[in-house]
Amino acid sequence: MDRLNTRSLLKRKKFKIDGNNYNCILCTTQREETAFHLFFTCPFATSCWQQIGIQWQHGNPFFQMLEIAKQSLNCNFFMEIFIIATWHIWKIRNGHIFENCPTTLSLWKRNFKSECLIQAHRMKDSLKTPFLIWSNSLT
Repeated sequence: MDRLNTRSLLKRKKFKIDGNNYNCILCTTQREETAFHLFFTCPFATSCWQQIGIQWQHGNPFFQMLEIAKQSLNCNFFMEIFIIATWHIWKIRNGHIFENCPTTLSLWKRNFKSECLIQAHRMKDSLKTPFLIWSNSLT
């Protein structure tokens, strides 16, 4: 829905960023930070998705991309994984911008796995056990 305050959206709203740099801060590709780039095509995000076994088919429309990934992962808790993963990519990005925190794959993965444990408490038992087995299997 293009509501996240990515650098691209801030640029369109005429918001000035120090240095007039609207590129993604998580990678070195010098690409403008759009939501799609940040979560799906940024090399950092791509590495995050690979850590949890998701590969995106970028040539497809967004919802078809989601459906293909869901079928490929073949689990009943795909949306939980998707939301936790994107949330922590966003948090890594914001930590880097606002608190000068490091941008590391190991930090993202540690935060992702911790969030999985927290979210598992909200799940019904039929999803909770397979979800925890899946998250614990991540190396």
